[in-house]
Amino acid sequence: MTGAVSRRRGLRLAAVAAMALVVQLLPGSGMSARGQEARKTLAYDCVLPSGTRRVEVAVAATFPARGAVASPIEPTSAGVTVRLPADVVGELLPEATAALSGTASLATEVTQGGQRAQAQWADLTAAETPRLQDTDVELLFTGDVPQVTVDSAGDVTFAARELELALAPGEGSEPARVSCAPAPGADTLLATVLVAAPAAPDATAEPDGTAEPDGTDRPPPGVQAGPAPRAATGECPAEPPGGSLDPERLPEVPAGAEVTENEPTSLCAVPVGFATIRKLKGSTIVNDPRGPRVGLMHLAFNTREVAAPGYHEYDHLGRIALPDAESTFLTFGIQPTTAKVRFEAGPATIVNVVREGRPTTTSVGYYQHLRLYDVRVGGVPLPVGPRCRTARPIDTRLTGTYPVSSGGLLEGELEIPPFTGCGTAGEDLDALFTGAISGPGNALRIQQGRVCTGSSCRNAIPKPPDL
Repeated sequence: MTGAVSRRRGLRLAAVAAMALVVQLLPGSGMSARGQEARKTLAYDCVLPSGTRRVEVAVAATFPARGAVASPIEPTSAGVTVRLPADVVGELLPEATAALSGTASLATEVTQGGQRAQAQWADLTAAETPRLQDTDVELLFTGDVPQVTVDSAGDVTFAARELELALAPGEGSEPARVSCAPAPGADTLLATVLVAAPAAPDATAEPDGTAEPDGTDRPPPGVQAGPAPRAATGECPAEPPGGSLDPERLPEVPAGAEVTENEPTSLCAVPVGFATIRKLKGSTIVNDPRGPRVGLMHLAFNTREVAAPGYHEYDHLGRIALPDAESTFLTFGIQPTTAKVRFEAGPATIVNVVREGRPTTTSVGYYQHLRLYDVRVGGVPLPVGPRCRTARPIDTRLTGTYPVSSGGLLEGELEIPPFTGCGTAGEDLDALFTGAISGPGNALRIQQGRVCTGSSCRNAIPKPPDL
């Protein structure tokens, strides 16, 4: 009897711990989007032909609040804003320069204890920016930055170091190159990430025969920096998906419009972004482009057209296939927790409307269930059962201002229904998950990539939008 009571108490404690992990699981990829936003404005000394000049540089990025040994720490939304005084621009570029663009490379120093490594934020690019005479020019350089791994617990610090600029007055022009360094005494610390120690092995656990051989698959020594692995996609199928458009998600046909049913084309697009759980005040990344594989939205492109004077509507059918999410993180900062979530989405109706004199609009609507499985707290299974999912489908409605073919930003809010079927052996966890996350007002921001065919989709993975 005592053993049974202890087991039930253990399951209840594990269930309480599960409340802290839900924000990591729903409805995104299982990787936390929450972190610490760092922005620091620094004085840099730049070497010009006439001598050294002081320039204002702002470095911004989002760093994870916590990390784990041997798991990548990757800054996101990285940007370097350089404010160039008017006379500096005049010295570096021709007098007739009306706009300038360029590239930047910022060295960052990553430190943990006595270990150091340099992570080069290389190939950051700035879009063409107008230049007005006798006016300072501000250039924002953005791009992907390296991930970092460490082999031990402890604070990991990121600090800004040397900055290299290549400024071009126009396409095809030879850029002016400038080397800059932080001014003496500048506080260059950008962020500190706490890396927790891995959980101690359970001395009472039976060996499973899968212990790694000495020297195999262990993290490299010290601090390691390198490019983030590029996600892969499957090939876009040659045949369009089957199914029907949802009439409830189609706009009213204008009077006198001509409606044409078409033989659709098979195209695909990659959707990535963020979902925010209002109750938990946290966000998760959807279809993480840093993961090993990203899912596709398979389109029956141009299934139907509606044409009227000043109005043209293109309707597409979509099938969204996101990979199951798997997450490993620390609950309460000490308890390793893993879980998986499956997205069970129905067909999507995508409506693209072009009106004369108005912006092009896109709407995407579909229903989906969210299913939880394989939940473990401290390596101990939390039995949620095979039917732990939302009690009814989530009505997902997103809108944006862009044509589907080129891709763009979609936004909307979700109401997450209660959960049902969660728990086994007399442990009912429905109320736990329902109380933790169910309810209205959960924001969703998705960047749809441009349409693609065949294997070209691997080059059509967009960057996630800003939170």
